[in-house]
Amino acid sequence: MTDNKKRNPITAVIIDDDLPSIRLLAEELSRRDDIQLCATAESLKEGEKLIAKHQPDLIFLDMKFPEGNGLAWYEEAVLPEHTRVVFHTCYQRYIHDALSLHVFDFLLKPFDPSELNVIIRRFLDQDTSRHNTSSMVGSIPTLSTTHNNTSRLISITSVTNSKVIVNPADIVYFRYMSDRKIWECVFYNLKRIVLKRQTTAETILGYGPDFVRTHKQFIVNVRYVGIINGNDCILLPPLDNITEIKISKTYRRDLMDRFYDI
Repeated sequence: MTDNKKRNPITAVIIDDDLPSIRLLAEELSRRDDIQLCATAESLKEGEKLIAKHQPDLIFLDMKFPEGNGLAWYEEAVLPEHTRVVFHTCYQRYIHDALSLHVFDFLLKPFDPSELNVIIRRFLDQDTSRHNTSSMVGSIPTLSTTHNNTSRLISITSVTNSKVIVNPADIVYFRYMSDRKIWECVFYNLKRIVLKRQTTAETILGYGPDFVRTHKQFIVNVRYVGIINGNDCILLPPLDNITEIKISKTYRRDLMDRFYDI
């Protein structure tokens, strides 16, 4: 049976002191049927007035303003309960700070329309799920809420041929050390075990359904992924300071599909 009810478009406000950036983002949003741009502001003070007036679903917020820092403003702002903030900025170095404040997402300048698609899809998915679960929409979950201790135990074999019984939920990712031609396993407590040389990517992917390849050198437990940002895979706090995990074009689509299926 087909549901003929049409979803109301997502409402949005852009707050940015750079007019070309406003124009480019506004033009891209205008091409979409699932989002309605209500207004734009060139200052934080003007943006506050627009938020109060329009009560938007999404705010696209720049990081730097003449009168202050967008991140500091967000930390103090009192926003409508349903409103989520996407930082639209070229300052990638602030991502980790923003993650700790549970911002919804990042759209780095100059943005790729596919990245905007991911953000909108993520918002729609979480907006739907809030009617079916008690979880908070838009907040990036912490590891305490995603860490699953009920998985079946598995046996991995170290390079010294020692068998180790582990819970796959305790494994964050695997890294292939190309200089040694060998995989290592990285756990939630940051302990590392070098695996026996016969261990292949196919072996690792068979350890459980949550493991997904992101790059020829990395296989990640998707439940630890916080944000997919371009070629970077950013983990949930407090592991968001791990910056080595990369995403290649070959594996990006599968990772995104698995990430949004959680």
